[in-house]
Amino acid sequence: MDYMASIITDLHDAERMGTEHVYQSTRNRINDFINGSTLSFNDITTLWLQAFQNYLLKRQLSWNTISTYMRILRAVYYRAVDDGLAPFRPRLFKGVYTGIRGTTKRAIGEQTLRQLKLPTGKSERLENARQLFMLLFMLRGIPFVDIAYMRRRDLNGNMLTYRRRKTGAWLSVHIEPQAMQLIEHLKNNNPTSPYLFPIISATGAEGYKQYCNALRCFNYRLKQLADNLQSKDVKLSSYTARHSWATLANYHNFQPELICNAMGHSSVKVTETYFKRHTDEQIHEMNHRILTQLLDDSAFPQPPHNQAG
Repeated sequence: MDYMASIITDLHDAERMGTEHVYQSTRNRINDFINGSTLSFNDITTLWLQAFQNYLLKRQLSWNTISTYMRILRAVYYRAVDDGLAPFRPRLFKGVYTGIRGTTKRAIGEQTLRQLKLPTGKSERLENARQLFMLLFMLRGIPFVDIAYMRRRDLNGNMLTYRRRKTGAWLSVHIEPQAMQLIEHLKNNNPTSPYLFPIISATGAEGYKQYCNALRCFNYRLKQLADNLQSKDVKLSSYTARHSWATLANYHNFQPELICNAMGHSSVKVTETYFKRHTDEQIHEMNHRILTQLLDDSAFPQPPHNQAG
């Protein structure tokens, strides 16, 4: 528990507040499970992990939440192994769930995206929310947190190079002209601010508080924006742009590995949870195209007719 506390302190010092929150939540759950007693790395066995998982299940936590706690615990354990503080036990986490289950898909279709290309004609705040949403989409579904913490120096001409707040992966995005227009309109007008966009102005805990408030406001305005769309039952959030970009790339038959790299995911499995299922109409159209191409008589030479001797 002391080792986890030291990691949480490091995350705080590195201003990785979101990750710090997840680690702290995991530590709190473990502390509740062991009733505040001591816990060594030798205590963490397959049976202990299964008992911890059962404890979480009894508290009605979702499998994705349980997986998050287990993956954080696994990361702490392997880090301690590297530091020589824990014995290495192969397949230690095999008996508990560390996967990712796809939840309700947040992607929207091309028709809705085309509607969002057009100005709202509403308030300036709602119009800025629409433009920011489209910018997230145009920048390969960039997460809102990375836009919020984007610095001026990350933009060099028509190239945007940044490090993902969540994973630390470096990504480079070529900015298309339409995206550059949105950047010019939305960018920070305060010359003294190091941030590219006027979403946050502070650092540390205060900056994280500003980010959380901005995210809540953004999602609220996206909900208002969705209510004004012609498409019915459309739900918009900061994640919708990311899921929609991944799904659209998948629909256009780009390789999952390519989409995975473009989004900075650690594995294709993570990327596939973003994909929205194909509709029956799309599946019918796929089958129609396959059969049309295969059975088109013009694509095959006709055998010669038998002629009477």
